[in-house]
Amino acid sequence: MNKNVKKLLELQEIDNTSREKELRIDKLKQRKDNLKEKIEGLKEKEKEREERLETLKEKSEEKNREVDELQDQIEKYQKRLDEGIISFKETEALEEKIKHSTDRMEKLEDEAIDIMMKIDKTEEERAKQKTETKKAINENNEEIDELEEKKEELAEELQELGQERERVVQKIPDRLIDQYDRLRSTNNNPVVKIKNGVCQGCQMSVSKNTVKQARDSQGIATCENCSRILYVG
Repeated sequence: MNKNVKKLLELQEIDNTSREKELRIDKLKQRKDNLKEKIEGLKEKEKEREERLETLKEKSEEKNREVDELQDQIEKYQKRLDEGIISFKETEALEEKIKHSTDRMEKLEDEAIDIMMKIDKTEEERAKQKTETKKAINENNEEIDELEEKKEELAEELQELGQERERVVQKIPDRLIDQYDRLRSTNNNPVVKIKNGVCQGCQMSVSKNTVKQARDSQGIATCENCSRILYVG
């Protein structure tokens, strides 16, 4: 095998390994981003639960305030009735107001009770969900740390491969590096084996002269169909 082809194969192995690590880094980044989105989603749900609970408490306070106001009003009406210095017509009007206010107050009290029950239930759910959310966030953060550690390891390995690539490139003629880079821009493996007279890149037959040239190691043989650099193993 031509010595330059051997170096090109070595370069190709480095590039393929680097590409594999780059893809792994991309997947780690994607997984990390997905986990971060998941954490944000959990936090958003927790925030929504807190807002719902706060809204219920505000409604409860509002109902209780209305009940207190109605109770005060009823007491004022009743005081006027008890004083007895009013006409029959005014008495009927006050009694009607008392009845109306009492009915309204009872309805508000029922609504307030319903809201309090919802608050109790929501607080119970919140306590449970808060624990589950905290656990999930911690687990996701731990995984994110692990992913970041793996990503850093791969980045270091990539840097080492880059340095190794530079050393190999220095031992190969520039024209062959240019040829290799052009081929690699369209083909994952610019350097391939000839097997039974067939290029293992495009799976097309090559001429006997091309096979001979690749076997003799006197020059660089290329596939007539895909232009890949060929060798005989």
